[in-house]
Amino acid sequence: MFPLHTKVFPSSATELERLLNKSFQRRFSTPASPVSVRDKTYPEIAELRIALDGAELRADAPRPPVLQGATSPALALEVLHIQGSGVTIGPAALDVKVTARGVRLFQTRDANDEITLLLQSATDGEVEISSAKSDLENAIAAVVREQAGKHGVTIDEVQLIMRSQGPRSLHAEVQLRARKLFFATVIRVAAQLDLDEQLNATISEVRCTGEGPIGSLACGFLTPHLQKVDGRSFSLMALPLGEVRLREVRLRDVRLSATDRLTVNAEFGTPSMG
Repeated sequence: MFPLHTKVFPSSATELERLLNKSFQRRFSTPASPVSVRDKTYPEIAELRIALDGAELRADAPRPPVLQGATSPALALEVLHIQGSGVTIGPAALDVKVTARGVRLFQTRDANDEITLLLQSATDGEVEISSAKSDLENAIAAVVREQAGKHGVTIDEVQLIMRSQGPRSLHAEVQLRARKLFFATVIRVAAQLDLDEQLNATISEVRCTGEGPIGSLACGFLTPHLQKVDGRSFSLMALPLGEVRLREVRLRDVRLSATDRLTVNAEFGTPSMG
């Protein structure tokens, strides 16, 4: 979804571009204006491009609006392109690419009676979301070190091991070298990640094991946090890159792969009525 933060629908492609740039800059710190609009015959758009390379999600980014009321047609796009390389979201860094053709954007209103655009349909498109293994390790290390430091435990090393178990499933194990005073041990946190046909990811079978008193201490303070994500599902299509939600499309050929990067790929399109 694309909040416009206005009660009046933009009257031109130039105005649309201005409002979308302001909206994205509320959520992201970006090196440049991320949105460009190439007009056709407004409200028909030749291309809407959103470039978020190097962008960082703001700590005070507004929450997604609560939508209410009916939807109605707003814009027709020949091409929608969203790309972000090295997008920082909390401790994680992601690469995201969404390309869609034959797009229809609808409009609706939020609780403040301001306009939000929704991606209603698309003839076809592709989505790819990925993160380097090293970036995932850095993100995990940042979270674990914050908790470990509260208990006088130092995390010296983090290693992520991922093994594919089919086209939409993988087993992950995080090995952490923990130290307190003169004692050290290795802690292992394992989990299962499964992806469904609607790009909902589910984390399950989360467990923590560690030897000796340091291992027991570390798993003791980590387990309550791990239990919060065990069994939890989250939508990869609802990332804060505009919250791309496809209302009348079907995803297909959903794939999850793990090498030196964790990558999710999918194709999508609106089913033919004929």
